[in-house]
Amino acid sequence: MNDNAPVSKTVFAAFDFETTGLHAGLDRIVEIGIVRFRGEEILGQLGELVNPGMAIPDDAAAVSGITTEMVADAHPIDVVLPDFMALCDHAVLIAHNASFDMGFLRAALQSAGLPDVTNLVIDTQVLAQRAFPRQKSYALQALVEMLGFPENSAHRALDDAIQCMKLFLACANSLSFMGDVQLKDVYT
Repeated sequence: MNDNAPVSKTVFAAFDFETTGLHAGLDRIVEIGIVRFRGEEILGQLGELVNPGMAIPDDAAAVSGITTEMVADAHPIDVVLPDFMALCDHAVLIAHNASFDMGFLRAALQSAGLPDVTNLVIDTQVLAQRAFPRQKSYALQALVEMLGFPENSAHRALDDAIQCMKLFLACANSLSFMGDVQLKDVYT
């Protein structure tokens, strides 16, 4: 990946997972959301419920609204991963609190016998701290509200992925003093 590439010409894939819990080694993905984009142009997207092969705990269901019954007929992650990874192909990955989502992605890839990702990853939570210093909270929904984005379905994967894309673009715009910001200026 060329660090001097302009952000407006680079292909990104913002993604988000809803899960059964907080631990990638023990918990599972219950919903995936990903949006592939270049500048303001959406090149592809995917939002899909995933059968985690286990009951969704009540506390996780309370956060996402996704219940065990909702995912009963959904595909398992190994069936959904190829479509997800196709949207990641040759893209810079973007996630909010990226270590969380990357942990789940790596666990799912390993479980499915697929190779690990080697994409560059940008964490919008860290990037927002540079672009918008001194905020009370750097949670995705707090930043979305601060920036005045239209409301979405918080804690649903595709909606959060789209909000993550919008946040990334707002951060890049904020960090651009004159003209287009380069990839090296937004990489955290």
